[in-house]
Amino acid sequence: MSEMPLPRAMGASLRATFWDEARGYQRLAYVVGAALVLTGLAHGAIWAVVGGPIEGPLSWRKPATFGLSFGLTTLTLGWIGGHLRVPAWSGWLVSVLLCVSTALEVVWVSVQRARGVPSHFNDMTALDGALFTAGGVTIAVTDIALLLITVAAFTACTAPAPMAWAIRGGMLALLAAQVVGMWMIVHGIGLLDAGASPLTHSMSTYGRAGAMKYAHAVPMHAIQVLPGLAWLMGFSRLSERARLVAMSAAIAGYASLFAVALGRTALGLEPFDLLSLSTLLYLVPALLLGAASVATAAGLRRRSGLG
Repeated sequence: MSEMPLPRAMGASLRATFWDEARGYQRLAYVVGAALVLTGLAHGAIWAVVGGPIEGPLSWRKPATFGLSFGLTTLTLGWIGGHLRVPAWSGWLVSVLLCVSTALEVVWVSVQRARGVPSHFNDMTALDGALFTAGGVTIAVTDIALLLITVAAFTACTAPAPMAWAIRGGMLALLAAQVVGMWMIVHGIGLLDAGASPLTHSMSTYGRAGAMKYAHAVPMHAIQVLPGLAWLMGFSRLSERARLVAMSAAIAGYASLFAVALGRTALGLEPFDLLSLSTLLYLVPALLLGAASVATAAGLRRRSGLG
């Protein structure tokens, strides 16, 4: 029997894993995740029409990025649930916790922007302070769900080794992103207590120019990059051993990217500064991630009969 053409094989895999073979709690995550992505896109459209700054607590960018980021993460974690051998009740429990908490987080940021007030570090009124506290509670619930998924990824993962380690690396990075988020909250509250205003002061700048949002965003989306790369490898002509080596390089590359981002932030440096020698450290993750990507592309090219 001839091998299925690559585009058709990829389409069949997406249909099967994302919906046809999905459990009910995975589909819940897909629906909620898609709704959050649409919310982010809607706020992006509003931003494009009405304009406004790209930074600051009242930028339309904030609800747009929250919707897109939380939506993509919820969708991805729903898909990962298909690779975990867990009882149905625990799958539903974690999915409900995740979906409710991520949805409330996006709704909170969106409502506050619609009211024309900052969402984070805002205690100017009793309502604003209560909503900020509630936002902290919802993200704590999200963290619990992420921790449970991470434990399952190490103890009950049924995926082939390259995908299993991609999922584990992505989940650990996602937890690291939450730790950076906690650092941001503590730092911002400290500035608030010192008399800074959430309307005029950047609560996420550390030192002279350290971009805490950057150090938070980099590890947060490893959960899309690493499993996505492993999924592509699965269609290549690479052996499982070669795929595992390539995935190990990708994980090391992403970890080093996070290390550089975190180090520059902690030192109060901008994410990118071409005049700084420390910027050359980005060559390490670039080489590792590049090698994994090139190996995957070469394997796919052979599968397509182009190599």
